[in-house]
Formats: sequence, C-alpha cells, structure tokens
Amino acid sequence: MKKILILLIISVLTSCQVSNTSQSQDIKSKTSLSLLDRLRSLPGLRISGFDERNAEIYLRGQTSVKYYKEVLFFVNGNRVGNYSSAYQLLQPDNIDSIKLLKSSSELNVYGADGRDGVILIKTKN
Repeated sequence: MKKILILLIISVLTSCQVSNTSQSQDIKSKTSLSLLDRLRSLPGLRISGFDERNAEIYLRGQTSVKYYKEVLFFVNGNRVGNYSSAYQLLQPDNIDSIKLLKSSSELNVYGADGRDGVILIKTKN
C-alpha cells in the first residue's frame, strides 16, 4: 500500500513540473518587447522622438552644446549606423542580448565614430 501511495505522489509531482514548464515556454513566446522598449531599460540613454520608427538615441550627460551625435549600433559585430537603421534591420523576437558601451576604455576600439556610445546587439540566429 505504501509503495502505491509513493508512486502516486511521484507521478503527481512530475506531471505538475511538466505542465509548469510548458506554460512558462508559452508565456515567453507570446511576450516580446520592441527594440525601443528594451533600450529604455538600459541606464544612461536619452531617447527622443515621438514614435518608435523615428526615435533618436543619445547618451546622457554629453557635454557638447552644438553637436550631438547618436549612439552607434552594431548587430552581430557589423556596423549598422543609427537607431532607425537598426530598427529596420531587426525583429524584436530575434534579439538575444543588448549591451551599451559608454566608457572611454570600451569605446577606444570603435574610434571617433563610437565616441558618443555604442550599442552591441546579438541576435539568436
């Protein structure tokens, strides 16, 4: 009798774990943030513009009064340009990670174009 009860408890516990896993995968596949929403979560960025397609992304705290330059975007190691170019190229569901580079030691590699910040985006494919 004890063996049957133990087997019943084990089968109930394992079936609960399987259903929770499938529910969490369904939720992850249904929820996706846009590129602009993901960028809003990064500290140190200033976003201007009225809609997602025409937004402009700048680093906070730039000291130049006359000349503001947008952050430079790289997708999978390839230079894309500004935000609007990256927006046209990327699908939000395909984004794996986003990293903001803003310190001078990190930006040294990107030269004069990267002096106003670099955003590295890796895709799942």
